[in-house]
Amino acid sequence: MNKKDQTVFITGAGRGVGMAMAQEFAAQGYDLILNYRKDQGKSAAGLQQFLVSPAAQQVSVRLAKADISEPREIAEMVKKLKQDGVERIDHLVLNAASAPFKPFSEMTRSDWKLLLNGNIIGNNSCVNEIVPLMPVGGSICIISSMGSRRVLPDYPLGIVKSALESLVGYLEVELYAKGIRVNGLCAGMVNTDMAEYLQKLWPELYARYEHSPRRWLIEPKEVADIAAFLISPQSSAIRGTTLVADLGMSLSA
Repeated sequence: MNKKDQTVFITGAGRGVGMAMAQEFAAQGYDLILNYRKDQGKSAAGLQQFLVSPAAQQVSVRLAKADISEPREIAEMVKKLKQDGVERIDHLVLNAASAPFKPFSEMTRSDWKLLLNGNIIGNNSCVNEIVPLMPVGGSICIISSMGSRRVLPDYPLGIVKSALESLVGYLEVELYAKGIRVNGLCAGMVNTDMAEYLQKLWPELYARYEHSPRRWLIEPKEVADIAAFLISPQSSAIRGTTLVADLGMSLSA
């Protein structure tokens, strides 16, 4: 199918990597369904700006509100999309994530609920609700982070990103008969509005990277470019794999 005939659903699309993917996919001619959590804040404002951008004017763009940590909201979101005439979603990009930033010794029951619901349970619920709308040749791309591969202080999100990378393989096997391809993308340190916060959280890590001769901050568009490749026919031989995009920083200690 031509990209003009395909729709990409992106969770957490209002800012950072999610917005970069929306911009890139629109530029490539994909129609979009963009998920966001609430009507106020940076994400909502970013989506409204995107809707009037030249790239968005060339494709169909729908907004889909739901808290990905709540399976009932996900089901309701997809129900509304169907009522609005959405019959097919070709590609699903699972980008939304939520987690506390604290040591595991300080994690409360509420923190664990947020961590598991906002990532593992929520993402699996998105798959369960959207796969019935996906055709043969569809694809799923799950966005991970370097916390899945190295221990980062006060970063519980790392363990669920590890679980999501494992889920990539399980979903690839489970959905193979439906003709749906599943891959992951593990991004390194991304230059988003979170970078300043993470620098305060990990001052020693940032200081070491800043003295490295290697470029170490990956740009959101670079992540978006790889995600676009993973949902395209050009990556048809890549299945059940999580690609690492960290500018080679994991090659050194």
